[in-house]
Amino acid sequence: MLPIERRRRILELLSKNGTITVAELVEKFDVGEATIRRDLRYLEKNYGVVVTYGGAHLPHYGMLQEFPLTQKTLINTEQKNLIAKKAAALVQEGDSIALNAGSTVELILDYLPKLTALTVVTLSLNVAVRAAKIPYVNLVLPGGVFRRTSYEFCGSHAEHFLSTLSVDKAFIGASAVSLEKGVTHPVLEEVPLNRLMMEIAREKYLVVDSSKFGRVAFGQFARLEEFTGFIVDDDFPADMRAYAAAHDIKVI
Repeated sequence: MLPIERRRRILELLSKNGTITVAELVEKFDVGEATIRRDLRYLEKNYGVVVTYGGAHLPHYGMLQEFPLTQKTLINTEQKNLIAKKAAALVQEGDSIALNAGSTVELILDYLPKLTALTVVTLSLNVAVRAAKIPYVNLVLPGGVFRRTSYEFCGSHAEHFLSTLSVDKAFIGASAVSLEKGVTHPVLEEVPLNRLMMEIAREKYLVVDSSKFGRVAFGQFARLEEFTGFIVDDDFPADMRAYAAAHDIKVI
């Protein structure tokens, strides 16, 4: 296995479990301890992983913190592409859609059906760059103050502009979803923007892989019952599935 792939899988394990030991990684990947420690030092330098004598953990695991988008794009890539493909299948000719910033949401544009007209509203620079390459897309990019960690525009200008719009569908990615707290986000200044994307949409879809469930971040921006559907992977938790059935929410 190449080092880049092994490091990607270590990030996935940390994203799922929060912490891991050197011994566990040595056994899992069948490599020496020195190799694992080099991998962990690389992840510490480039992705903010906290390295200890016996292993590594994500910073402040428990209450979810923000992680750079460059880190998120390496994690659970197979599930994210599957989810993005299912989300894209819901987009219809002439739709207007809102896409928030997120490593899964930005992939939706890669799987769109054959269309001739589509309006995309986003605050995400990555989404905007993808959308700008699609000839039939009418791109609406409100602008604002750019945050390099999330590659998203925020601030009062962005909030005001969003509040004047209405769209057919919103596809909302999230870092943390729980039955108790709903959908939460670690960055306070981005919470109202995610909330506005919910409010301007007729249909609202939560677009998340299974690693996001059972987590809580700092600011709530949506209640679970507000969503039209949950677009998820095969490991969607049973308690969430039961909740969706009880509240007439589609599971896609």
